[in-house]
Amino acid sequence: MKKMKLLIILLFICGCTPQQSQPQSQPIPPTPLPENDFLIIGHRGASAYAAGHTLAAYEMAVLMGADYIEIDLQMTKDGKLVALHESVVTLDNAQQAVADVTFDEIQLLSPGKEFDKNHLSYTLPNSLDLRIVDLSKILTYFGDRVNYYIEMKSPRVYPGIEEELLRQLNEHHLLNRDDPIPKVIIQSFSDKSLQEVFALEPSIPLIKLYKFSKKAHLTKKELKDVTKYAAGVGVNVEAVNHKFIDKMHSENLLVHPYTVNDENMMRSLMSFGVNGIFTDRPDVALRVRNDKNSNEIELYP
Repeated sequence: MKKMKLLIILLFICGCTPQQSQPQSQPIPPTPLPENDFLIIGHRGASAYAAGHTLAAYEMAVLMGADYIEIDLQMTKDGKLVALHESVVTLDNAQQAVADVTFDEIQLLSPGKEFDKNHLSYTLPNSLDLRIVDLSKILTYFGDRVNYYIEMKSPRVYPGIEEELLRQLNEHHLLNRDDPIPKVIIQSFSDKSLQEVFALEPSIPLIKLYKFSKKAHLTKKELKDVTKYAAGVGVNVEAVNHKFIDKMHSENLLVHPYTVNDENMMRSLMSFGVNGIFTDRPDVALRVRNDKNSNEIELYP
């Protein structure tokens, strides 16, 4: 009987002993980008000189000195990730959502047909032969000899686009590498989509895109939220100002304005301290960057 009472007391004591709390894991910080580099991002490739989002435009951007080629991604009905800015295409004189057509149908389009507006000396004579390409072909063609700046367009329209993108990047051995600058950057206007990528693969630097109708500005809450997963912000160039750039830098966020084609604007933005620009003219941006570097060498021999 005494043994039974003793057992009951022990059980009671053990049951009432407070459990030691498990140490909570620390949140994973966003993967940063190099702060001192001024990145030249070929907007849809060198899209001032060749139809955007074609292999020719991307190749030209690389030859012109772009640090990254920018790829907008949509997803076709049969699950192909295609390099395309618009979510709607015109087939058989009717507009159709990319999500409702197959990749073979997309191939009927000629992106070079509309590309004859600027008549620049670099314009390719065979632009009508260019075709829209899928991400897999781009990654196979360029491999790891270029850097990729990828935007997920309208991700809510394409369920699973994040997983498919990461699958292809892994398949081509473009993640978790030790390169001077990250091989891949992913951007989106969708914070939900970026957060999903961050949860799946936190090693990729992420850029949150914004488009402001007035001067660029983020509230304290917006800043707190974006710094949890992003390395920087992409902002329409019309809204960029010195105060905004300084504020982003104080929060360890880099600033990449889009889309900058004017040489004087490039010089102004560099003097403001932006960390890179999206441009249709990588050759112009490279000249501006080289001029700045040369001037700095002369000032500080």
